[in-house]
Amino acid sequence: MHVTRVHLLSIGHLASDPQWKLPSHGHPFCELIVPIRGRMRVESPGTKLNATIGDVLLYPPRVIHAEWSDAAAPVAVYFFSFQAASVPKRDLIKTQDHAGRILHMSRWLYEERHASDPYVQEERQFLFQAIVAEYFRNLNHREAPMVIQTRKYIHDHMAESLTLSGLARQAGMSKYHFLRSYNALTGRTPMEDVRIIRANAARALILSTALPLKDIAPQTGLGNEYAMSRIFRHYFNMPPGAWRRHWHGSWG
Repeated sequence: MHVTRVHLLSIGHLASDPQWKLPSHGHPFCELIVPIRGRMRVESPGTKLNATIGDVLLYPPRVIHAEWSDAAAPVAVYFFSFQAASVPKRDLIKTQDHAGRILHMSRWLYEERHASDPYVQEERQFLFQAIVAEYFRNLNHREAPMVIQTRKYIHDHMAESLTLSGLARQAGMSKYHFLRSYNALTGRTPMEDVRIIRANAARALILSTALPLKDIAPQTGLGNEYAMSRIFRHYFNMPPGAWRRHWHGSWG
């Protein structure tokens, strides 16, 4: 897809609702879905998938799909409809927002959705093109199956105690072989990935919810506010409270 030929049509937000469901339908345009909380399920002919924070979905034109919220973890999403000169001839496409860039740009774009200034309108178009470019960059970055499996396990068990030995068992490998293999494939140790995934998940909740920091820390496996603050200073150069004030202030 040529991102310079992408034209943003509309921007929306779906708030958490455990009863939310859309029956099978299709669109004449493309749609990009960015979960910001909870979990959703999607089905189309031949495809079933789940999506949560850290995932991004692309629905090509005329792909029939049904969507509904996980009642136990009500989903909230940003969604963007757009036209494109060319779209891959595929069904539903899911990828991961590895660095959290799509989530942050999506929030920025959503906050600017009503701006009428021509310069902001132009910026909005460029920003959405950057989101699409990042989406396809992540889609085309193929991770080894062992890394994908491990990261999925980390996401699914984030609030639990995770150890190198436990991750190695999940991968069916000895601890030291797992450590060497993972480091060779990713350039990081498994436990460094655990910290990064937890930090990004906490950052997503800080940006997309009003949850107190004391509640976010245990939900993301960071223990308490003090431990979360150390992680934030290490990865984001400011404590979580300052991060929330900074970004909320930037977006008004």
